[in-house]
Amino acid sequence: MKTKYFILAAAALILAACQKDNGKQDADAVISVSPDKVEATYEGVETTVAVTANCEWNISKTDAEGAAVDWVKCDLSKGKGNKTLGIKVERNPKGAARNATVTLYSGEVKAFIDIKQAANPSPDPEGDEEPDYLVLAFDFTKALEGWPTAIDQSWAELKDCDSGCATDNGGTAVAANSHRRAKVKYTIDGKDYYFTFADPNGAEKHNIYLGTTGVYSGTYRYFGLPAIEGKKLAKVEMVQNASNQDPEKFNRAVGVSKWIYHKDFPVDDIEYVSGGDPQNQAETNGKVYTYKLSGTCGNTVYYMNSPVKASIIKSLTLYYADLTGKEPDPGKEPEDPKPSDPGEGGEVVIDPNALRLSFDFTGEPLEGWPTAPKYTHVDGGIECKYPLDGVDFIFVPADCDGASAGQAFWQPPVAADGDTPAKAGYFALNAQYRYLGLPMVANHSLVQVVCHSCQLGAVTTAAKMGITKSIAKSAAHPAASEFMAGGEYQTWEATGGDYTYSLSNTEVATRYYIYANAKGAIAKLDLVYNPAK
Repeated sequence: MKTKYFILAAAALILAACQKDNGKQDADAVISVSPDKVEATYEGVETTVAVTANCEWNISKTDAEGAAVDWVKCDLSKGKGNKTLGIKVERNPKGAARNATVTLYSGEVKAFIDIKQAANPSPDPEGDEEPDYLVLAFDFTKALEGWPTAIDQSWAELKDCDSGCATDNGGTAVAANSHRRAKVKYTIDGKDYYFTFADPNGAEKHNIYLGTTGVYSGTYRYFGLPAIEGKKLAKVEMVQNASNQDPEKFNRAVGVSKWIYHKDFPVDDIEYVSGGDPQNQAETNGKVYTYKLSGTCGNTVYYMNSPVKASIIKSLTLYYADLTGKEPDPGKEPEDPKPSDPGEGGEVVIDPNALRLSFDFTGEPLEGWPTAPKYTHVDGGIECKYPLDGVDFIFVPADCDGASAGQAFWQPPVAADGDTPAKAGYFALNAQYRYLGLPMVANHSLVQVVCHSCQLGAVTTAAKMGITKSIAKSAAHPAASEFMAGGEYQTWEATGGDYTYSLSNTEVATRYYIYANAKGAIAKLDLVYNPAK
């Protein structure tokens, strides 16, 4: 018992250093950058900047008027803590010098990198003097012979891009289930052009096909664009035909990618063609979205990719330029992730000095916790204190970003009433796509989560829960990669039970989330944290 009290006391001292009077950890965000200035010739430059921070941060790139710029590229869109940020300033095609600012921000805390680029002494021609493109227009709202027309339709009779016949595998995910690609033909003026339907490597089913309103490309699916001998893809104009959404709350990110990735590859790490970065095609059916590409290679297939929300491609106009000069190196296709091995039975080694914490939600809700079935949603969740042995541990009830209402809350117990028995309280994940962020502990990493579940009100369907490392921008998590090794989905019986997640490769002082893909309830939680080595 002395060991337990000693560990808890030590944790209290460590956490106290990170807490302010309001109980929040790391309340004072700090961000700094070095260097804070980048100067480039008109030909451009690539450099790195050291970021020092104690918080999560985002990035914006703007000119002096506050408008977004696309000639400055960063290899990160967001980060956490100390990072090395790669910055590329593209060639200046115009005569005038130009300036931009890269801003790293966390709330009101900001750090700035000033970008200055010299004028081009021989600016490129302006106006209508575009290259002599080969322009091809494709309409996908009409019937096309030989194209799959239903979700999960077999590709067994179609042609494959590599081996001569499409790899189908009966819709079964296997370790070597790569090259799930079907080649389909579109004929214009007697000439055949070939598109590619592609699932991510390791996919369990097909989810890309020709519908009545265009090519339906499901989440994390790829639509390969024709490769033209002796030419390179230079511009893409896409018209989408999906439902209109509020772009502030909904992200249908569609970009032009270099490769087909594994289903477990992190969405944020997908490599896009320069100029093909994802655009949010959430609003205005019939709007033209333009991607001006650079650094593409000749006779190469590139892919329209929808990593977080399905898209419907109504039409495409593709512009192909002649090859000139030395071709760029296409680079190396990323390897598929190797499955993690947390040990026999999915267990991890628990340190003898591990910090073990138990949290009970069966009693009256603590002050500051949401208790209503629906409350005002806050992106990123609500920080709530749970005092334990003199230490305030911070949980974060949360919903997917952009949710219409908060539905992760502490359900108070119900007293007995006549013939109706009393009911204990519980933490409710009252709808799918809800989260409970678990406490971060300084100098410790979370290695085990034991959930004692119970029935959620009158709900009789099974819950589906996993352990994630982030909150999704909208609705479901985009890929299995967002689940920790050992934290993959488990199905919880609706009436309750005990469910253990043994986690590997977790980081010190990092928040992880219990994520409900199908709603459920938690009566108690046992958490185990290993001390940092």
